[in-house]
Amino acid sequence: MKARKTIGLALGSGAYRGFAHIGVIRSLEKNNIPIDYLSGASIGAWAAAYYARFKDIGTLEKDLIDNQKENMSLLFDFGWNKGLISGEKFLFYLNQKLQNCNFVDLQIPLRIVATDLASGRPYIFDSGSVASAVRASCAVPIIFKAPEHDDKLLVDGGLSDPVPVDLLVKMGADITIGVNLYNQQEFVTQKYTSSNIVVRSTMVMLASLSQAAMHQADIVIEPDLSRFVKKNSLAKYFSKQSADEMIHSGEEATDRIIPELRKLLD
Repeated sequence: MKARKTIGLALGSGAYRGFAHIGVIRSLEKNNIPIDYLSGASIGAWAAAYYARFKDIGTLEKDLIDNQKENMSLLFDFGWNKGLISGEKFLFYLNQKLQNCNFVDLQIPLRIVATDLASGRPYIFDSGSVASAVRASCAVPIIFKAPEHDDKLLVDGGLSDPVPVDLLVKMGADITIGVNLYNQQEFVTQKYTSSNIVVRSTMVMLASLSQAAMHQADIVIEPDLSRFVKKNSLAKYFSKQSADEMIHSGEEATDRIIPELRKLLD
């Protein structure tokens, strides 16, 4: 009997948009689509690590939505050295939630990407502490202190490989799915100030990088999160209502590609 085709899922960077990843996995689960390989960058690394560890996306949903006060407190960990936030609280939190696991402890093979600040190249984690890998992949420049690892200074994985589909190919996945949270659906603001010119410029760069990464994906999932762009409060991003809406957007976008995915599996 011929073995079924294996499926790899790449969860992209995207800050608060990462709630959509929960919806993506929720849709795959309800449609009985297995996930054999995982990769992630930034917030996508966080989501991928949880699922690789527990194979239960509800665990991540509960931690992110039901513990908002605790999660917000992670931002009040000022370091003022290579970043406003030291990241020590965040690393402790990740170790606690992921049960101090290493890559060998995971239920699904996982690759996490950070960016080597010296070379600008992706730095791939596939061994050692999963929490340390996630913390490095989420190290947004200026905001989070860039951690040192393997004699390298590492920053956010989204800067070099925002949707790491290429890692799934190297891992051996027959079918690759890329989840892009940066797309032009968000380019809704037309009035520019000095500050949002900087934000828009960054978005243009990330959207372009993400589109380039998606060329290797057999299936592309792009949740429409444009309605959240105009929110002007960090607390609103972490409200249960916003989180639920973003999760629903991810689930809807994934539901739409299920027929195409089944054809590839057949």
